Amino acid sequence: MDSSHFSDDVSSGSRSTSDFSSLLAEMKAQNFDVIRFATYRTASKLRFIQKKTNLSLLDIWNMIETFRENSLNTLEPRMEINISRLETLLSSLFYQLNKRLPANHQVDIDQCTSLLMSWILLMYDRKDTAKVRVFSVKIALSTMCSGKLMDKLRYVFSLICDVNGHMVYSKFVDFLREALALPCSVLESPTFAYNDSLPGTVFDG
Repeated sequence: MDSSHFSDDVSSGSRSTSDFSSLLAEMKAQNFDVIRFATYRTASKLRFIQKKTNLSLLDIWNMIETFRENSLNTLEPRMEINISRLETLLSSLFYQLNKRLPANHQVDIDQCTSLLMSWILLMYDRKDTAKVRVFSVKIALSTMCSGKLMDKLRYVFSLICDVNGHMVYSKFVDFLREALALPCSVLESPTFAYNDSLPGTVFDG
């Protein structure tokens, strides 16, 4: 991924990103950059994003159910969905969340949807086509939601294996590329940016 895609000037371009610009500014004010080790620093930033977008209130099973309700499970991973469909998907996530929350803990559906949508588009709609791949959305949301790590890993593996349960290398490459967009989105691309040699090193030796 081109690390320049996530510069300090994230509000530039034809698409409005004011919500995410404000979120990044708020994140910077937390002084996470004083954390020396990149892994802990990046984790702190992503945890901040997770809580601010209320993904911390949604687990992997909520995600899977919403994908099914919005028929994403019937689409090929490389297929693209437009902004309208992405907005519907995210809105339904938070609508279902509010049905489970007490009245005094309801989330702002429009605000959460707008913030999360702008973040996803910044990560994955790099050519401003107003579309994003189904696979990208599934990886981002399943990674950033809450839930048991093993359940999340099982779900991700189901996305990158064949009908016989064997991992497909090209899909694993796609997974790494999309997953590493997450740290890049919080300006940690110098350490975690994807490169073409990375997939091979995972299985080296």
